[in-house]
Amino acid sequence: MRWTLTLILVSCFAVGIMAQEAVDTTEVDETALQVAALLDEAEALHDAKDYDATMNKLIEAKKLAPDNDEILWKISRGYFDFADRKPNDLEYQKEFVYPGLEYAKKALDRNPNSAGGHKWYSIHIGRIGEIEGTKQKILNSYEVKEHTMAAIELEPEEAANYHVMGRWHFALSELSWFERQVAGMIYATPPEASFEEALEFFKKANQLDPDDIRNMLYAGHCYVELDDEENAKLWYNKAINAKATSDSDRGLQQEAKDALADL
Repeated sequence: MRWTLTLILVSCFAVGIMAQEAVDTTEVDETALQVAALLDEAEALHDAKDYDATMNKLIEAKKLAPDNDEILWKISRGYFDFADRKPNDLEYQKEFVYPGLEYAKKALDRNPNSAGGHKWYSIHIGRIGEIEGTKQKILNSYEVKEHTMAAIELEPEEAANYHVMGRWHFALSELSWFERQVAGMIYATPPEASFEEALEFFKKANQLDPDDIRNMLYAGHCYVELDDEENAKLWYNKAINAKATSDSDRGLQQEAKDALADL
């Protein structure tokens, strides 16, 4: 009798645990589905360039899954989208690039193999170097290269990673004599870069994403630096005649027009 009662109690306890586990699993599954739906909505809004609505969806998703690295790097991307509304206003950008960098760091803390985390870390740290001046730009350039190359290795078909590496080569190649002396004081061997390599990265990015005006514009800039005026004209005209979908795109096209006029 006593053994029978004990078996009944044990069985009830086991059933209770299984039932609780089933409830917990259901809750986890429902949360995962909610997060996935919010990420899908956020991406659709991002494709439509509605960056405020995108960020609202991501913040909503973060409340459900605060350690999700995809949510974190997409929030980092969102801060850059905000900063890029005024690409020539460095004071305005400070409001966004510093928190953007922190979210990229959090994404990499959660997942060191997050391609998006590496990508947006490099983009934000590069922009911070531009904001803080020559010394910081050179100091940050090593991290920009490290994280961008990691992003390329993890996600080799992502055009933006090649654009970032192109910008890295371009920025370092156009350093003035004085800036190179600063680099020499900071490091025994300053970063090696060239306009030729920058051009190859911009062309690769253009191959992967033919609609991105930035790659056309910077390919033109590279050809100017390489004293190839005909190819510079060709790429500037590509940029000018491309379909603009945002104020940022229209700003890039105006830059191409100005550069073309200066040839």
